[in-house]
Amino acid sequence: MKEDKTDRILDRVLEFSESKGLFDCGTVVVGLSGGPDSVALICILKELKDRNDISCNIRAFHCNHHLRPMVCDEEAEQVRSLCEKLGLDLKVIDFDCKGFAESNHISEETAGRLLRYEAFEQYARAFENSTGKTVRIAIAHHKDDIAETMMMNLFRGSGLEGLVNPKSITGRIIRPLLCLKKSELTAYLDERKTGYAIDQTNLTAEGTRNNWRNVFLPEIGSYYNEDPVVPLTRTYKLLADDLDLISRTAKESYLSNRIILSGHPFISAAGAKDLHPALRSRVIRLLWQETFGDLIDFEEVHLNGCISLMARESGGEMILDMPFGRKAYRCGDYFGFSDKERTGSLAGVIAGQMGFLICSDPVNTELALPDIDANGGFSVKISNSALKLKALRIENKGDLEYNYYSWFCPLDKLPGGRITFGNCSGIAGDLRMRKAGSAGSKELNRLMTDLKIPESARKQILFFEKDGEVLWLPGFGHGTGFTDALSRERYNAGRPEGDMPENMVKFTIERQ
Repeated sequence: MKEDKTDRILDRVLEFSESKGLFDCGTVVVGLSGGPDSVALICILKELKDRNDISCNIRAFHCNHHLRPMVCDEEAEQVRSLCEKLGLDLKVIDFDCKGFAESNHISEETAGRLLRYEAFEQYARAFENSTGKTVRIAIAHHKDDIAETMMMNLFRGSGLEGLVNPKSITGRIIRPLLCLKKSELTAYLDERKTGYAIDQTNLTAEGTRNNWRNVFLPEIGSYYNEDPVVPLTRTYKLLADDLDLISRTAKESYLSNRIILSGHPFISAAGAKDLHPALRSRVIRLLWQETFGDLIDFEEVHLNGCISLMARESGGEMILDMPFGRKAYRCGDYFGFSDKERTGSLAGVIAGQMGFLICSDPVNTELALPDIDANGGFSVKISNSALKLKALRIENKGDLEYNYYSWFCPLDKLPGGRITFGNCSGIAGDLRMRKAGSAGSKELNRLMTDLKIPESARKQILFFEKDGEVLWLPGFGHGTGFTDALSRERYNAGRPEGDMPENMVKFTIERQ
């Protein structure tokens, strides 16, 4: 009977894990606390490995939080003894969990979870890099954890994601024991006469989870004459199917509204605004997750702020504070997230999409004709950008080669043979521009406002100027000279007959 019971446990875990693809990796690192759940997990995986049911390697990882004097060290020794008995490699790491909690003004439980999962990820990534094979981290959550988490999140006002939690797989985290109850795990260990540590704090009524585990759920069970874990697990499965459908639909909606500019993800504000609320909220969360790689501390209040930002009828630039100093950013139809330091970078990305050339550093490069003439031309890389400026003196005859970011300037417009290339961060003073063919000039900043260039990007926009007059604003137009065959024809038509310039300078901005 003992062997039959053990085999049934192993078969259930194997069937559940294979249906979810949990062991499709090179190595499974087990988070081994020394308690009954994690001890059962590593023993089950070791037996599956010994039966040749799984091919991945098994390793153990233990975190000593040093929260309970002496006890934590004893548990670390128990874990070492178990791994020696099982013949498994073990990594032990120590934390000052209390100090981390105090310095970050969080609970010790939260501090332990953050430190633990960060350590798991770092260890797994390093091992993955050294072996070249996928590493996953196994956590010992079971059916009882589903019931406790579901009720805790229900009374926090959670949506489907909170109720269908924990999941069988989240990133590299896997949970092979979600098919078993805690009582089945302890029975499995008792059958094998395998010892484990008991955290006495889990038996108290201190803390929200302990109250649900030790007080509320048992009380509910006494009224219904059934372990509430059973119906709650059924509900979990039904909700998981609903969540799967909604999540797949939300992913499709996200991809249809997603815009990638220079590698940074945005979504269409107009497109997202018109989505059903259930999809819109998930689309925003998917954008946050793609931008930062996590959903930590992104709560309903932040979601509502993003929705309000997208609903505003404004083509201008709007910024909203988010957790961790991050920002929600909207300009026109573009909606995205950024770190505080990168808000200007997002604006520059949008300006670049509009056809303007930008550089986040101040630029003030004075070009002199002797420099241009030297060695047949002039070339300089623009710092902190992927741009290079080239200048070449040419004669105005025959066919000329044009491209979108080239400008031909007559030498008679460069008295003294000098011109300045830069942006408003590097060139101070009043700047104006009169586009070729226009009757009057306009202040440069006002022109950028009219062109709806994001305000945070305006000082990054590159242009050529002389004596306060902008002669060429790439992406908008030129004030003199020409940029293509048509503008060359118009330029020549506007000059007195016989007054054709013989010499010109061709300025070109190239992307590297």
